[in-house]
Amino acid sequence: MINLDDKALVIKIQGGENVIGSVNNFSKQLLQSWEESQNIPLPENYRQVKNITVCGMGGSRFPALIVKELFKEEITVPYLINDDYNLPAFVNENSLVILSSYSGTTEEVIECGKKALEKKAKLLGISAGGTVADFLKQNSFPYYSFNPVYNSSGQPRIGFGYSVGGHMGFLHKLGFIKTEGALIERAFNNLSESTKSFLLEAPTKDNPAKQIAVAIYQKYPYYVVSEFLTGIGNSVANQTNETAKSISSYRVIPELNHHLMEGLKHPDELKKFALFVFFFSKLYSPRVQKRFLITKEVVEKNGLQTYWYELQGGNRIEQALELMALGGYFSMYLSTLYQEDPTVIPFVDYFKKKLSE
Repeated sequence: MINLDDKALVIKIQGGENVIGSVNNFSKQLLQSWEESQNIPLPENYRQVKNITVCGMGGSRFPALIVKELFKEEITVPYLINDDYNLPAFVNENSLVILSSYSGTTEEVIECGKKALEKKAKLLGISAGGTVADFLKQNSFPYYSFNPVYNSSGQPRIGFGYSVGGHMGFLHKLGFIKTEGALIERAFNNLSESTKSFLLEAPTKDNPAKQIAVAIYQKYPYYVVSEFLTGIGNSVANQTNETAKSISSYRVIPELNHHLMEGLKHPDELKKFALFVFFFSKLYSPRVQKRFLITKEVVEKNGLQTYWYELQGGNRIEQALELMALGGYFSMYLSTLYQEDPTVIPFVDYFKKKLSE
């Protein structure tokens, strides 16, 4: 197995320091987009919308899901993540449709934007430019076009701090997120210090991110999350798939307790490659905390392996950021173990090429 404490070797396998730089700069991505998005002038009537639909795919989808689940108990209007070509029937002139596309070229998002325009919905966008920004500009809608100076990798899933911070900034400015802005900013500012143990310079014996990468190497990880961390389970699975070129999925408690546990018996090969990674928080509700403990017991009774990680942050936002950062680091380390280039996505590119023919 590759020695993750050999810094020169890791950088060589990574093809340079672009990905490492992006992962290290996650907090700067958040701060830049949080501050800049709140400086975008927004019409006053955007505050009165009756529902919000966010259109996004892949690395531009899961940031919206992260924000939705993290602030689920604050956002007082229906908030839907839309990940195909079709808008819900309820979208109308009282709806806010947010187009989320890092590249600004995602065809599903562009198609939804056109349909939202036909429905006379209020539109808003987050991208690094591209067709999405052009479309919104041409139709006189506000948008946040960020300059991804802290994402040298160029990959949306590794620069997802821009989308997370941008979504938070917009929703906070519009009054849908009630948490005090200073609390959010403090969490952003403290993130680099609280995740120092994830850095490449930190040895494996003291580095939780490297330890998780080693644990899930040659395994099929099932990431188990709940409540305010639900959206981050999606992001961690996405990054594992694309960055490390390794299969993964995420599951949610309590939903998995109603069916998944009966599916752990077969096939026999499952015992060889499945690993349930429990991201536990003492900020989960008491019943969910109890469910985590019992679920781990059930998984182990079926002869499957488990891995337990307890979030350390002092509040929900800090723990959410901790897990976001952790996922970025351990998926990068896992790509190193597999000796995969995290900056290329050959099969996604192949698929898009064939689709355009």
